[in-house]
Amino acid sequence: MVTNLPAEAKHKWMEVSQARDPELRLKLMAEFLSLVPKHKGTAKLCAHVRRLMSQLRDEIERRKRVRRGGGAPSYYPEKSGAAQVVILGPTNVGRSSLLRAVTNAEPEVAPYPFTTRRPVPGMLQYEDVQIQLVEAPPLVEGASEGRGDGYRILSLARNGDGLILMIDLTDDPVEQYRMISTELEKARILTVKPRGEVIIERRRYGSDIRFIWEGSLEGCTAGDVVELLKSYGIRSAVIRIRGVATLDDVEDAIYGASVYRPTLVIANKADVGVDPKTLRELRELVSPLELMVTSTQRGGGLSEKLGSKLFRLLNLIRVYTKEPGEKPSPRPFTLRRGATIGDLARMIHSDLHRGFRYARLWGPSAKFPGERVGPDRVLEDGDIVEIHA
Repeated sequence: MVTNLPAEAKHKWMEVSQARDPELRLKLMAEFLSLVPKHKGTAKLCAHVRRLMSQLRDEIERRKRVRRGGGAPSYYPEKSGAAQVVILGPTNVGRSSLLRAVTNAEPEVAPYPFTTRRPVPGMLQYEDVQIQLVEAPPLVEGASEGRGDGYRILSLARNGDGLILMIDLTDDPVEQYRMISTELEKARILTVKPRGEVIIERRRYGSDIRFIWEGSLEGCTAGDVVELLKSYGIRSAVIRIRGVATLDDVEDAIYGASVYRPTLVIANKADVGVDPKTLRELRELVSPLELMVTSTQRGGGLSEKLGSKLFRLLNLIRVYTKEPGEKPSPRPFTLRRGATIGDLARMIHSDLHRGFRYARLWGPSAKFPGERVGPDRVLEDGDIVEIHA
């Protein structure tokens, strides 16, 4: 990431982070870019800021339409279900066919390129969980620089909870995957979980930097982090360190530039025939990501297979609630693996979380049926919880 930015550029980014008006933020971002030295080390930062500016222009235009009484729908579908997974890929690889095959959506499917112009959402039903799939318009080389509406497409990918990268086995799948992964890398969208993660929560009060340690720093100290934050005008914040993080990771987090999205790669059109050598090369290239080889036209049980893979990839668990003396609800709450009973109570209602006394637990994580537990108890898929408040 970026190091040794001029002091005036850092100060300008502090102004950007404090501005709330979209038009003012847009103006300040343009001024920030003019202060950033242009070289290889700043290329990804500049591309990230340009994407943010593109989003701001969309937001400004949307507000203007609303004021004029022409509230056109947002480009970005509202999240629904347990998670939102964005389907990315070049044109004519079968994105629309996949969406039709596994959801209730009816996108236009045609043999000519660039049929999909706007994101199309649909709901994938997996057992008793719904996962929202969103077909993005086709990704093209140069998308990370704005080509082919690339800024908006990649922003859609950043906003999702996970990604499906789709390629066509009949049309140089190795080169297709390289193109997609290159554009994602340039857009600072990570498909492999990084060693470290830094989350910065700025505070409008106080004058201290507080650390929450869920990992460690490498190549720097907490004092170095504090000095870096102060150089950006950040004097009050909570810094959460996960895994093994570096000073570059901290600076990356200041700009909100890098995000990790769990990713599945789907190689489509297996019914036409697969060259074993190409498939071996593709598996090596995609690793450590999982490669799913299928056909949207003839893939039997595709909904079940895809739902199972996404459920595991996204680290989802289902937790069922019950009232005392009653049967468990058939509709689960969906949380991420590692969630606690306190997280469940907060999801149900903030009052339930504040007034929490204890809970009774049945299922995989219970030591015995009806075990009495506190809010810090970690849940497992299939648990049944009865909360007392």
